[in-house]
Amino acid sequence: MSALYERHMISDSIGFNTIIDPKFKTNTINVRFILPTSKEKSAGFALAASLLTTSCRKYPSIAALNRKMNRLYGGSASVDVSKLGDFQIITASFSALCNCYALDNEDILGELLDIAENCLFDPNVTEKGFSENEFAIKAKDLLDTIEAEINNKRGYAVRQCLNIAYKDEPSANLVYGTRETVLELTPESTFEAYKKMLSSAAIEIFFVSPEEEPALADKFREMFAKADRKNASVLPSFITPSRLKPEPEEVTETLPVAQCKMVMAFKTDCKDPQTMTLMNMLYGGVPFSKLFTNVREKLSLCYYCSSSYSETKQTLIVDCGVLKSNIKTAKAEILKQLRAVAEGDFSDELLDNTRMSAYNSIKTLGDTPSSYVRWYFTDLVRGVSRSVEEALAAYKAVTREQIMEAASSLKLDTVYILEASEEEAADNE
Repeated sequence: MSALYERHMISDSIGFNTIIDPKFKTNTINVRFILPTSKEKSAGFALAASLLTTSCRKYPSIAALNRKMNRLYGGSASVDVSKLGDFQIITASFSALCNCYALDNEDILGELLDIAENCLFDPNVTEKGFSENEFAIKAKDLLDTIEAEINNKRGYAVRQCLNIAYKDEPSANLVYGTRETVLELTPESTFEAYKKMLSSAAIEIFFVSPEEEPALADKFREMFAKADRKNASVLPSFITPSRLKPEPEEVTETLPVAQCKMVMAFKTDCKDPQTMTLMNMLYGGVPFSKLFTNVREKLSLCYYCSSSYSETKQTLIVDCGVLKSNIKTAKAEILKQLRAVAEGDFSDELLDNTRMSAYNSIKTLGDTPSSYVRWYFTDLVRGVSRSVEEALAAYKAVTREQIMEAASSLKLDTVYILEASEEEAADNE
């Protein structure tokens, strides 16, 4: 990774990040709106965001905006909605060819900025709010997304477990809202949600380019000066550890599924992200991990069994697909493998291979503009600034004893079981 990175504030609540790497041929603008997740508001923010790169007053239809983007040598405009800990991240992205590669000295970046400004600050609205036709299309898309997530039973089981683990915490709120909150939205209320997002969110802007554009920060400062942001949020503290329950809570839900799902949530007070990352990978995060090798391969207790770690919530999740008759045995073996890591029962070869996997994931950074944005945004989340060399050194410095201590710190908080009915279970035994 050979990028030149710089960040400075263009207002009290807006950070401007430039990432310059000569190997790229495009300019990428990434505007991130950061808002607390909310049972009442997240659906409105998500739907409003989806409408911003669909059209605007200057390009008042999907076709018109797409035609304009295609003229910019196949430019693109899109929105992504995600969740990080207790926060909803709405990302509007705009990308097009860099000026130095355009024909006839065209100002492609100037046109891309004009599109971004029109999409973000002059959406396609009437006196009744967003265009009713486009509102209806995007509302249906959002409902379809919610329905698709419910139908994905593995993902559904993980979300149900986290909802229980994070009960009464903002992170338990769904990033897209619920079907009910989406159905309550109107073009008018969604437009109000857009205005609230624009005025109140903390914002991080990323510009990834092969060459510097010194005037760009001032242009974004002028854009956002149009919005009343005197009460806007500043960049929050993303690390909000979840409270450990006094006793583990186990919940079983029965649905007509062919395969039972079990998800286990463990919480920790370990604050070292490198140690927890390696510990998670060694335990269940890679194809040669303890869970994969023992629970899935040697004992054949699960169709799949893996772990993942949320640094912002300091929570480790193990999820597996399992026969109903194997649930208790699988649970016991998952706990046994965690104890094994805590007691140092893992080979030097496994530790070395795990460390190498972590190295490889870092060394691929910079292949795409989005990988740079993820890297530097993660630094903001952690409140650190690091080079690739420093990150590699941090992983190299993690000792066997630290991994054992990290595993020992994990305490079982929640077990969620999505159980097949007796009839379904019998058919799959």
